[in-house]
Amino acid sequence: MDGTSAKLRNHAWFALADAERCRLFRWSLTERGTERVGVHDALENTLPEQEYARPMSQSDITHCIEERERRFADEIVERLQRKAGEHKIDHLVIFAPPRMLAWVRMAEPGVLKGHLQMVQGDLMRLQVGQLAEHPMIRELVEGTREF
Repeated sequence: MDGTSAKLRNHAWFALADAERCRLFRWSLTERGTERVGVHDALENTLPEQEYARPMSQSDITHCIEERERRFADEIVERLQRKAGEHKIDHLVIFAPPRMLAWVRMAEPGVLKGHLQMVQGDLMRLQVGQLAEHPMIRELVEGTREF
């Protein structure tokens, strides 16, 4: 390969999700070589805890929580599909705790199919400034180099 075929992408897209929130980020490399992580979208789980009636047993409570998480995972995937189209995202990594990741995997990926990678990791508690230095994000960024 000659030197002209080597290419360094200057951005990477990733989302952090849990049962209550989802945030879409873009890591980018500025012209001066400075790394930057910026928030491009945020979604809160505003679905009601229980829509119809108060649960009568512990299993009913668990079912309500699971249904709420499943519906929020569907919302997350739908929102990320729209954002992928708006920002021409060709690869997106979602970091989420195991339970939420399972719900996201069950959601219909639509336009994200083939462009979506799901990684177990609860990074939601990190501030934007901490994300660029986190080992999981560093690994993602290293994966943006194409040769």
